[in-house]
Amino acid sequence: MMSCLRWLFALFLLLGIASERAAAQSVDLGGRIYMDYLYNIADPSPEREGQHGFQYRRLYLTADFDLSEEFAGRARLEAPEGATGVSGVEVKDLWLTWDYSEEHSATIGVTPPPAFGLAEDVWGYRSLEKTIMDLQGVVDSRDFGVRVDGPLLADGTVRYAAMVANNTNTGFTETDKYKRAYLQLQARPTGRLLFVAGGDYTAFPDERKSGTRLSALVGYTAETVRVGLETFWYRLARTAAEARTDVGGSLYGRVQVASAWEVVGRLDRIRTSGVGPNQYETLIVGGVAYYPHPNVAFIPNLRLQDRDSDTAAVTGRFTLEVNF
Repeated sequence: MMSCLRWLFALFLLLGIASERAAAQSVDLGGRIYMDYLYNIADPSPEREGQHGFQYRRLYLTADFDLSEEFAGRARLEAPEGATGVSGVEVKDLWLTWDYSEEHSATIGVTPPPAFGLAEDVWGYRSLEKTIMDLQGVVDSRDFGVRVDGPLLADGTVRYAAMVANNTNTGFTETDKYKRAYLQLQARPTGRLLFVAGGDYTAFPDERKSGTRLSALVGYTAETVRVGLETFWYRLARTAAEARTDVGGSLYGRVQVASAWEVVGRLDRIRTSGVGPNQYETLIVGGVAYYPHPNVAFIPNLRLQDRDSDTAAVTGRFTLEVNF
């Protein structure tokens, strides 16, 4: 693991030196760390009950670069949970954005698709859990393709985002002719209210015939309160079996109770049909976040996940998030 980190930091040091030599350009280096101490209070698997220990879940190293007023981009490396060497490091982001017209832009590369990025902004605690569509695998957090963004109204209160991509997550090699098409509309009637509607469609080269997703988000963000309600419908058509349909909803919020303290909570409910009897899943996450520094958060939290079993998985965690 240490050799991996030395390799990564050497790469970023070289990027920093290069940026100093390019007077007309700029490169901002940064990163993010998620670490936990966890204790399995209860688990459907008896051998896991009582297990405890320390883990890291994410390490991001990011270079954001501005080439001019029209061109900017990002290169981000990720060491996910379980990565122990250079071979475990992944390219998380690798894209260039061209602001080709006032408020309109095009992005090419490995980039977030227009799916749940706005929900992540409202939720704000990716360090505790992914948002519902990411967690359920309905949409990957990255795709390789071309994305366009811009306003539909002159005042910017209604915007669009569209993308055509490989549907290979961060994979650099395309192995079939099928692509994934995304579309998203967002409206901000006030500075605090956000409405988002989106969807995507893809076909597959295997027994999964096609996938169709529709989703919606309502968000409210104020200085001390944030609340979001996200829903989705996803249908996976299959050539040799009944179509599988997933329907889910996620309600979450955060309240600042003091200058350095926030209370955060979330409830997810998912139903899966087309794979025998309907299956249900419930996720509850709650915690208290303490910020001794704007870029450092200590978050004692409790996570409960129930997948129609006699015993729910209950985990207590102490999470550390660091941004630099």
